[in-house]
Amino acid sequence: MDDMKKVANSSCNDGFLLRMGLNDNKAGMQGLDKEKINKIIMKATKGSRFYENELKKDQQVNQRIEKMMQLKEKITTQQLLKAQLQVDKLVVELEQSRNLSSTIVHIDMDAFYAAVEMRDNPELKKKPIAVGSMSMLSTSNYHARRFGVRAAMPGFIAKKLCPHLTIVPLNFEKYGKVSKEVSLKVLSNHNPVYLPLQKEIRMLYMDVLIVCVSVLDKDDMNMSDKFNEGECSSSLVLFEDNTSHLKQRGQSVENSVVFGTSAEEVVKEIRFRIEQETQLTASAGIAPNTMLAKMCSDRNKPNGQYRITPERQAVLDFLKDLPIRKVPGIGKVTEKMLKALGIVTCSELYQQRALLSLLFSEVSWRNFLDISLGLGSTHLEKIYTEKRSCLCLRTFSEINTAEDQYSLCRELCRDLAQELQKEGLKGKTVTLKLKNVNFEVKTRASTVLSPVSTEGEIFAVAKDLLGTEIDSAAPHPLRIRLMGVRVSGFLSEEEKKYQQKSIMSFLKSGKEIGFLRLRPEKSNQEYFTKGSEVSHRGSFFDQKRAARLLNSENIAPNEAVAKQLSHDSKSSANFVEETKKITGLQSSDVCKIFTCPVCFAEQSSNNLEEFNRHIDECLNGTFV
Repeated sequence: MDDMKKVANSSCNDGFLLRMGLNDNKAGMQGLDKEKINKIIMKATKGSRFYENELKKDQQVNQRIEKMMQLKEKITTQQLLKAQLQVDKLVVELEQSRNLSSTIVHIDMDAFYAAVEMRDNPELKKKPIAVGSMSMLSTSNYHARRFGVRAAMPGFIAKKLCPHLTIVPLNFEKYGKVSKEVSLKVLSNHNPVYLPLQKEIRMLYMDVLIVCVSVLDKDDMNMSDKFNEGECSSSLVLFEDNTSHLKQRGQSVENSVVFGTSAEEVVKEIRFRIEQETQLTASAGIAPNTMLAKMCSDRNKPNGQYRITPERQAVLDFLKDLPIRKVPGIGKVTEKMLKALGIVTCSELYQQRALLSLLFSEVSWRNFLDISLGLGSTHLEKIYTEKRSCLCLRTFSEINTAEDQYSLCRELCRDLAQELQKEGLKGKTVTLKLKNVNFEVKTRASTVLSPVSTEGEIFAVAKDLLGTEIDSAAPHPLRIRLMGVRVSGFLSEEEKKYQQKSIMSFLKSGKEIGFLRLRPEKSNQEYFTKGSEVSHRGSFFDQKRAARLLNSENIAPNEAVAKQLSHDSKSSANFVEETKKITGLQSSDVCKIFTCPVCFAEQSSNNLEEFNRHIDECLNGTFV
């Protein structure tokens, strides 16, 4: 029995270390004493709520692996051969569509947050530092990485690994300003088409072919782009054969940095410009698609670059011995499941392609197949337009009072609203994400009829979701350490054109009410006007109105128009008083109309709910 307990504990420990132990595939963590670091991590966390939650997650992964292995045992040789034929047929199609004509660059700022802090405080440059809090770290510099300190690690564990570690609080406003410097002063000069991967530009994609074209078009303009000599003794020359321009301007060729026009040289120039403008370094990857470019940018970190030539064999050679954990999108859970099948490298993904097609979902195994062949996206504009959600999230020490939780929720909604309005986005789904003190994550979502984008609209939904969580924890307080608010389900440009406003929103805007518009008094025929131009076919309301008039009074279409105008000139004192309160307009400034846009019946009440009910009944044909 004791032996079984030891085996169980050993299995738990191994599972925990697979999740929280040193990942030596990360830049700056190669060659470390993995066993020593993992022992410190285990000792620092064992018995904590964090440790218990990680074990629970690992048990869930183990259950998935167990089911997968049971399914594997049931697969027959005939099924495997059939799957092999089907997958190989797909491989032929994918190879025929392989695109090697693009040259995509992935630029990754080296330890961005930490580098900004070290630049602004030179005393930190030779110290191991991390940016974040004792709860969670966002990044660490390369000195700290030699102790095993990394991003997404709790600060209290990092302190055990490196007792003299300096933890600097996050300052997103500062990082945002540096991002704009990189964007406006460097990237926009080379290529207007680039894809930032975060709110702060610390990773981005560029199509270097567009970069080369734009540079060649600028010709002499780049030659005169000289850095301030007080900050840098070198001036920048783009073309090797254009040093004559410097002599004409009296600039020294010996003190100049000369770049050529190849892809590698253009990327070197971009990285050079970034460093001169911001005093920060960047690494880059150059490859035929986005996936490969991102992996290349990690190859020679920090302050380096790597290129895969646009040849099929060069791509396959790069992937041959590449660990699967180096691939974007393959995390610790997928890594563990694939390792259970004996798959450690990208080439082994290809070797086991038939088996993977039988064990994983179609989306997953086709993704594995693309990875093993080195296939990825080459269209940056397409990726950029496919933004699906916007999230504001915050990690903190424990918050356990409803008042503080609602206050934080409103702050997140305010930040999120600013981001949405900046990008002109509106969404229909609001999601609340919470992590409790036991590190359990819960999400609640609500989809609304009218799209949201303002602080008030988002908070109205988020506070209800938060209230549900607070109520479910009662009579105990809800104890959380992370909160996030997300908006998704964005309206397309086409949907925005046909978006309808509610009567209440029209009243609040002081512009339109249903089918009516408030205007200064002119002629009686202008009192009732449409909020926008209408096609010759007529809107839904036009057709409803005409049909109702013709059916109920048996009059000709031209008589229906006259009938409409006579109704348009009617007014309501109640409506005037209501609109005066909301808009502040004087009686003489407002059209005195409160008429149903469907049946033209003058309303006797100024109650909005009754007015809505009346319109619904008219539209459904139930009102007599």
